[in-house]
Amino acid sequence: MFESATAPIDPLRRRFIISWAHALGFIGCNMLTTTEIAIFLGLGVLFAGGLIIVSRWAETRPALLAAYALIAASFLFVGFAIRAENAGTWIGFEMTGVAIFGTLAGLTIVGSAWFVVAGLALHPVWALYIHYFGAGAVFAPAPFVWASVGFDIAAALYVLFSILSGGDKKKHQAIAPQRRRKGGGA
Repeated sequence: MFESATAPIDPLRRRFIISWAHALGFIGCNMLTTTEIAIFLGLGVLFAGGLIIVSRWAETRPALLAAYALIAASFLFVGFAIRAENAGTWIGFEMTGVAIFGTLAGLTIVGSAWFVVAGLALHPVWALYIHYFGAGAVFAPAPFVWASVGFDIAAALYVLFSILSGGDKKKHQAIAPQRRRKGGGA
């Protein structure tokens, strides 16, 4: 009636259990301690500080640099997917992430800075759900996932501050060339 603990499990049933354990993050997930999470979150915030310094030094729109950083972070996960057991599937899946976050970044470049704030706010959810708790934990290093989360949140907050303080709009107007009239009269 009941199977003993030593009885062999049907291979199909074993495969089903393992696939669900992977999907739920119980297998292949290198859980970090709270201290390690804090360290890597802080490292991500430190990298976002570097982005802020570059943005101020170059006198460019913070949203523009953050958009490029969002695209780069998305492509880094594609690089990690190359190490996966079924790399073709994971590369395709990660390229979907690049398409999603790249679209938000592109909309920022041609439109509103609010798109990159949305992208930077959604990227940590994607990173944690897929690459820390999900099946992507098999190939994505947990420290990088948490550093990415720290970077995304800090960069999103800085761009949000820049938008709300009007700094992004001032820099955007300063970058745009002024149109000159040719000829005489009004």
